[in-house]
Amino acid sequence: MKKYSRFDLMSSAVMDNAGGLINRLFESRHARLNIKVSTYHLKRAQVFVGTINEIVEDETDMVLTVELLTEMLYKDFLRSIDEGTTLDMLSKWIRSISVDESQEQHLSIHHYLNEDQQINIEDIKRQLKNRHKKTEEFTYVSVKIDKQHILKGEILLHDLNELYPDLQLDVEEFLSLRFKDIILQIKSGNYDILKNIVERMLK
Repeated sequence: MKKYSRFDLMSSAVMDNAGGLINRLFESRHARLNIKVSTYHLKRAQVFVGTINEIVEDETDMVLTVELLTEMLYKDFLRSIDEGTTLDMLSKWIRSISVDESQEQHLSIHHYLNEDQQINIEDIKRQLKNRHKKTEEFTYVSVKIDKQHILKGEILLHDLNELYPDLQLDVEEFLSLRFKDIILQIKSGNYDILKNIVERMLK
């Protein structure tokens, strides 16, 4: 069976009758996930959490970090599933934000005598632009998350994979997409995210 996080809690977790995760003696109820993110997106997130900390500094002792932000995004995702986000909606979101960064862009120009094919100048320009793009740099954010929440994510992604076999994400990969999506929204000027996080910190 495919692992849906590096901990593979679906295969190894022991549950009690109330649906809780049983941890062995001296075992932590949390685990660390390593989330791959663009170096630029990480810097953008650091600036974002700095802005939020400036806004709330006189109102709370809580200090937001990129790690806490990532954990917050994950919990928010699990909450949205409980509140009615369907697997179909989730699959559409994943497809909209996913980019196959390993896919090589090939430039092909058909011979001018080939009457069945026409040269599309815009396609050629786009492909040349993609070919000369700088290679994006990546780094990892280590996030401590409750194992119960990791297990919930594993089961959800397993169900998603059964329904849509081409979507083979694990929890870490999902969180990378979630992180990227939020940073792109922040970059586009979506201030609702900032407002909602500030409100949550001040509760």
